[in-house]
Amino acid sequence: MEPQTAVSPAVPNDLPLPPKRSAIFFNDRGLRAGWRLLIFAGILGGIFGGFYFVALALQQLGQRAGSPPASPQPTGYFLPIIQIIGELLTFLIVLLVTWIMSRIEHRKTGVYGLPLKKSALSQFFTGYVLWGVLPLTVLLLVLRALHVFYFGKLGLHGSPVLYWGLLWGLAFLMVGFFEEFLFRGYALYTLADGIGFWPAAVILAVLFACIHMANRGETRIGIVGTGFFAIFACATLWRTGNLWLAVGAHAGWDWAQSFLYGVNDSGFQTPGHLLNPQIAGPDWLSGGSVGPEGSVVALALWGGMTVIFLLFHRPKQSALVVTSTQHAQTIP
Repeated sequence: MEPQTAVSPAVPNDLPLPPKRSAIFFNDRGLRAGWRLLIFAGILGGIFGGFYFVALALQQLGQRAGSPPASPQPTGYFLPIIQIIGELLTFLIVLLVTWIMSRIEHRKTGVYGLPLKKSALSQFFTGYVLWGVLPLTVLLLVLRALHVFYFGKLGLHGSPVLYWGLLWGLAFLMVGFFEEFLFRGYALYTLADGIGFWPAAVILAVLFACIHMANRGETRIGIVGTGFFAIFACATLWRTGNLWLAVGAHAGWDWAQSFLYGVNDSGFQTPGHLLNPQIAGPDWLSGGSVGPEGSVVALALWGGMTVIFLLFHRPKQSALVVTSTQHAQTIP
């Protein structure tokens, strides 16, 4: 018999071609940054919205049952305790949604700003003391030299100093984690992937400032100041590759402001502050009822801090940040 020649099976010409991914939704790195941000915001908004409607429904049920209305403002030790619980819960929600996005994008959650590493604790305390408590102290000393601020006398003595100090320390620690991770965690990482790091940093700094407009007692200078601080926090992320120093600086500044020196924050003076300060002079210089964040000196301070950090802080290892032209760029 003659040997048979192997013949390749015929390929039908009518088979559908593999679907092309739309450029509107995808680029060479996968789903575009804008769509990923929308998914992140949608999940986050859905969870927060669900909590809001549940709380509203419980309030209406309580009113129908004839229960007395809740106190509009907690007092005493309850105020920092409630803030600790609220800030911790919101931070955990943001962390959960970030984890969900990390599973979708096949990345480690630590990529988005809070990696668990040996240097995290030292970076946090460096931020807390050297870039949080110390700069605020310098600011108040300058205002004192200008005769628009006076430290005043002690308002606490004995064991309440420890109680209030620890409570407000925990409260502002949670504030630092929540606000930094929300505005400069997944959101900044992903937006930077679409338009570049610094354009994304500026946009989110403006959003961060606009959110603070809801605080009672804020002024234009104070709002601009929050934007300046946001740029400083982004500078620390750019140089270190993570948010640990920024979280520490945020928590240290707020703790020293509200507890240690007892100055106003967005027009509000917390109970249980160590000192009873006094202010004088024009509001644009002293900060007025807003607190030192409402002073033009604070703008100069935060601007100077940003320049100094970028000029003199060089990472021991290369910091990894996202750019618009490639998935990640190593900063020497």
